[in-house]
Amino acid sequence: MSAAGKSARAVRRLARRLRPPRRGRSLRFRREPHDRFWWHKLEATDYVPPLYAGLTRAEWRVMDGWYAETAARGRIAEINVPAMSFCHGLIGGNGIRRTVQLGHYYGYSALLLGFLLRSMGARPGLVTIDLDPEATEFTRRWVRRARLENFVHVQQGDSAAAASADRAQELLGGAPELIVVDSAHAYRHTLAELELWTPRLQTGGIMLFHDASEFAAAYDPHGEGGVRRALVEWLDGHPEMTGMLLNGGVRQGADANRLAYKDGTGLAILQRVG
Repeated sequence: MSAAGKSARAVRRLARRLRPPRRGRSLRFRREPHDRFWWHKLEATDYVPPLYAGLTRAEWRVMDGWYAETAARGRIAEINVPAMSFCHGLIGGNGIRRTVQLGHYYGYSALLLGFLLRSMGARPGLVTIDLDPEATEFTRRWVRRARLENFVHVQQGDSAAAASADRAQELLGGAPELIVVDSAHAYRHTLAELELWTPRLQTGGIMLFHDASEFAAAYDPHGEGGVRRALVEWLDGHPEMTGMLLNGGVRQGADANRLAYKDGTGLAILQRVG
């Protein structure tokens, strides 16, 4: 083949790769009755979010299969599109290469972050920890299916245990730049995670806590106030950390259509400043 022919072929390949995704993908979720698809049914969300639009066709097939199997098993409790998009943009927009996730459940966020880290060439990228052995094995299987083993390390263990933190830091080869917390949602467990992980976070590093609103305090299995209470009390005595709550005051019954940040369960953003 001539040089001109090779060049034209390369241009066609690039054009196929850059072609916008088919309008299908997550748009069908708008018609699904299950509450897991609440974001897709909002007034302003009749589109494929960048979180999904940026996936290759093969990566979206993985997510499609993941949705089907978790639905069949009744394992539906993944982080939502607004919170996941926030994490995704934070990592991708800033070249963050060392992330720890506390609580992966059945692997939705581990897969999506893994795809992003692979596109960045960020190894090892993500260490994700969960106490549930069944959920961890499920996540590990899907990470293998997605061929993300070089970018996502799946750990089973207590995210508030020092051994889990030691192993994560060893795997990452340095202090975490970002820690995403979506684990037990219990007041005392969240306090333990704060005490354990904040000293290990690099200066300037960020912690995100999902389910940090007044509404989400009901997720605390012990009824002690959950993530929001732990954060409010703990931050008061730790000037080395600064933070804010998105939708911290949102209560049950709030209309997500009226919120700028659509996730009524809230998101806390902490940064280590000293």
